[in-house]
Amino acid sequence: MLNAADFLLQSQNADGGWGYRVRGMSYVEPTAAVLLALSDQTARARGCDFLLSLQHADGGWGIAALDTESGWMTAWAVRALVEFPEARAAVARGAQWLLATEGQRISDPDARRIIQELHKIDSALGGWPWQRGDAAWVHPTALAMLALAGTGEREHARVRAGVQYLFDRACPDGGWNIGNPWMLGKKIPATILDTAVVLLALRAVGEGASDARVSAALRFSRDVLAGSKTPVELAWGTYALRGWNTDVGDAISRLNALQSADGSWSGNPLVTALAMLAIGA
Repeated sequence: MLNAADFLLQSQNADGGWGYRVRGMSYVEPTAAVLLALSDQTARARGCDFLLSLQHADGGWGIAALDTESGWMTAWAVRALVEFPEARAAVARGAQWLLATEGQRISDPDARRIIQELHKIDSALGGWPWQRGDAAWVHPTALAMLALAGTGEREHARVRAGVQYLFDRACPDGGWNIGNPWMLGKKIPATILDTAVVLLALRAVGEGASDARVSAALRFSRDVLAGSKTPVELAWGTYALRGWNTDVGDAISRLNALQSADGSWSGNPLVTALAMLAIGA
């Protein structure tokens, strides 16, 4: 049986990147995740070069080489490239793109009140969108904060505003989903994946477990992780909770049991990299 690093080395594409499956087209997200997990310097250098080749003139990244518009993948690229001295200038440009990008906000008092009544959120708070010009969403906001924290911008006003945005979007059950906690008077359940990304971001920008909203999210994640059965849920949940020095029970052994003979989880370089980060391999 191969180990996970072997699988990632063998699944690296000729262009230096990784896809969501073996021999699949290279994308920014799986490439960035692999660079965070993999220690092989030759493979990392090739992956770094691949990401650098995809940076746009405005400083951002799209999802892949064919994507000409910068968007939320910028956060993944910045977070991975911050570890490479040769990428310092690219990281700085990417961080500036993130700081200059904000989701649409609604500050009109009447509209703000109606949205508060319908969705129980403050629409005047600023987060990050998937693409420029769109509304803010939880997932890209957390990723942007995580990336900016890595560049030393954890106290920037945009990052602190992002903390307010995330806390405002917390679900009643203690975690987060991709967007709103309520929709037309109905509770929208949290997911372990989105909650994990938010917890990693809050930890990176200096929030503490003494905050009741953080402790509620940690409890939610522990409870859901205990019943999680898929590699992606186990990987994200374990990665986040271990980042908070929180007990994960038997999650690591359950995650290990799902590893395939080729060393991967689900034959997917992204999930495999996340599993490596969760386990600490």
